[in-house]
Amino acid sequence: MTPNPTSPAPGGVLPPFRPYSVLLDKGQKARYGVSYVRALCAHAGLAFTETSPDEDVLAVDGELKFAEASVGLQVKCTSQLQLSGRTASWRTDPGWIRQWERSKLPVYFVLVIVPPDKELWLSHSALGTQMQKTAAYWLRVDNQPFTQSLSIPKSQRLTVETFAEWHNDVLAAFTPLGGGTSA
Repeated sequence: MTPNPTSPAPGGVLPPFRPYSVLLDKGQKARYGVSYVRALCAHAGLAFTETSPDEDVLAVDGELKFAEASVGLQVKCTSQLQLSGRTASWRTDPGWIRQWERSKLPVYFVLVIVPPDKELWLSHSALGTQMQKTAAYWLRVDNQPFTQSLSIPKSQRLTVETFAEWHNDVLAAFTPLGGGTSA
């Protein structure tokens, strides 16, 4: 459905109309969520490789590459949740859980929360462009029991510092049980 640039949105305000846009709302959020993660990875000096369309067979949207190994990331973006509160819930697909459980390396679910008004996602000024009113939260999911939904603690904010913890998780995947070295 093509938006009508002459119909006011609720509250009588005309929504921004961009006749050149090709992404629908869901696609815009998906691209923005991945872009947000990519920006954090770039800031940390890490590579992020996105899974090709239709090759999301392991329920990961991309891989964050450390020198030793990569971790899988499932990235979702929503405007239906608020930045405030203690947790965020996301309904899971049983197939995702089965794929995550099979992984020998860590897999993380990243939830990016944006405002409903897309005009608030970015701020452009003489000082530069900023992502604003957006945050991402994460949960390690390869070691989670199956549930109908994930409960992502908002204390687990995705920041550049998060990647040190994830790197330790990668290294632990190569540590033999019992903490000894293998012969």
